[in-house]
Amino acid sequence: MHVSLDSALGRQRRLNSVGESVLQIAPSAAAAYSLRSLTGGDPKVVRVRRGSDNHEQDFTASEVSSGALTSFVNAQVVAPLDIQALSATGRDGDFLIAKAAYSLRSLGTRQATLAATGDTVARANGKFVVQVRRSSDDALKSFTADEVTDGTLLAFVGTGGSDNGFVKTWYDQSVTNQAGDTATGNHATQATAAEQPKIVNAGSLVTGGLDFDGGDSLSVSGDPVITASSSGTYSAFSVQTVVTSEAGYLYGNASASNGSSLYAAVNTFTLSNQNFATFDNISRSSGQNLLSAVYNNGDAGLLVNGAGTMTDSGTYNFSAGTSDFIIGNRNGGSASATFLTGSINEIIVYNSNQTDNRTAIEANIGEAYSIDLPSGVDPGFDQVDGFVETWYDQSGNSKDAVQATAGSQPKIVNAGTLLNELDFDGTDDSLAIDFGADLSQANSIFIVHQSDTTTATVNEFFDSVGGSNPRTLLDQSGSNYRMFSTGASVSTGVAITTDKSLIFALYNGTSSLFAKNGTATSALNAGTTDINQNSTLGSSATRFYDGTMQEVIIYNSDQSSNRVALETNINSHYSIF
Repeated sequence: MHVSLDSALGRQRRLNSVGESVLQIAPSAAAAYSLRSLTGGDPKVVRVRRGSDNHEQDFTASEVSSGALTSFVNAQVVAPLDIQALSATGRDGDFLIAKAAYSLRSLGTRQATLAATGDTVARANGKFVVQVRRSSDDALKSFTADEVTDGTLLAFVGTGGSDNGFVKTWYDQSVTNQAGDTATGNHATQATAAEQPKIVNAGSLVTGGLDFDGGDSLSVSGDPVITASSSGTYSAFSVQTVVTSEAGYLYGNASASNGSSLYAAVNTFTLSNQNFATFDNISRSSGQNLLSAVYNNGDAGLLVNGAGTMTDSGTYNFSAGTSDFIIGNRNGGSASATFLTGSINEIIVYNSNQTDNRTAIEANIGEAYSIDLPSGVDPGFDQVDGFVETWYDQSGNSKDAVQATAGSQPKIVNAGTLLNELDFDGTDDSLAIDFGADLSQANSIFIVHQSDTTTATVNEFFDSVGGSNPRTLLDQSGSNYRMFSTGASVSTGVAITTDKSLIFALYNGTSSLFAKNGTATSALNAGTTDINQNSTLGSSATRFYDGTMQEVIIYNSDQSSNRVALETNINSHYSIF
């Protein structure tokens, strides 16, 4: 007797039409999540948070595949003075206001416009970064960041081989307000010629910024950087090169009765205060180093090149006062050992705790100076992590899967490389779905996933979190997939492996069905409970999924007749079986 293939398959659709998308084959999905288009168009598919500064951005399916998402994650192009505070929608809050900012590069579009006070030749106001004295005649001239690098500064000093230039003023680039129209004016100066750091040596720019020879310093009079109004809290970021085994203060106001400072001890960097009381000794490598320090009401922390955790605590005996803030030494420091031998590129100081914004500031500085920061937050070496804040629902029902807590977001970019899937860490990652109302049976669910483990009672794929234990879809029991209904469960008898898999689960009372990679089980009794309106991907109350997900499609209907067609479409994209 002749039996047609259609009859053998229960008249299921075997293949989708050419170009037919998942939601064209079966358009009635309750929710549909993927990084590819399930609609045939170019829908918004994911909202990603980058690990360097926690900024978020939405991406369409084509932007995921084109590399735009990866480029966003690996970039942190916002300069320190232009960085905004985090809000619910990303880094679009108020600007972070620095108390002082010194560099030979421009630190942002909000760099202060200044008057060239004291210049030998008067010039119009500009975004100046440094005032230089040339050794041949002691003439003074102020320069912008572009003029430092384009040859204008060298032309002023002279390029005859014996011409030197020294810094009288390192201009503060910061502004005092959100409008960005008022300069802070905490300029660091040195009136004594013999104690000015060098910027041009024998007709060439000094490598590494300003060169301090062991007797040079710059001073901010009255230390407006750290005042009583700062409530004993400030943050500092700097880039410097210190000759190995040389010692000296980078900057600070650590007098006998007041203060704090950063000190380059032999082969280490050190946080200190008052009478050189030492609290942190962190090894320093040769070349440029980025220091990040926070003083916060008696507690403090120091990081070198972004490594470690800024969780130091203790009695730092810090008190605000009026001692001068000194660069290249410290207030009250006169012995030769306290002066810096080395160079400083940049110093940015906030009279506020910037711990939450630290990696955003470090990322830009590290990229500017090619400093190797820790993988996961290092844009300079394209090693930034990206995390999924929202996996957008492509069904048209706006049932987005969301995780607002940064530490519980699955990863989509690992150390700068697109995973092209969502990676759940098995510890605390999950995404929440609010369906708005319970989804009564029948329910059909398709998931493309790859587990990292086959260990029992670890993987929780989909969980319905309301009511009396009404977990729906499946988790892992022993080495097998398990389907749940109200307080009961049934093993599918199908093993979980660490290979990429396509699973289908139909919840329809005694006629429930489970399929893996196109092969279906016999009918199962998985109960008659509904999917609760509050559900999660990747977790239950105490158990979490360890592995990746590429696609999840949920129907509030029996899709047995479309199963083969849908599986064919999905498999043609992922090459699973």
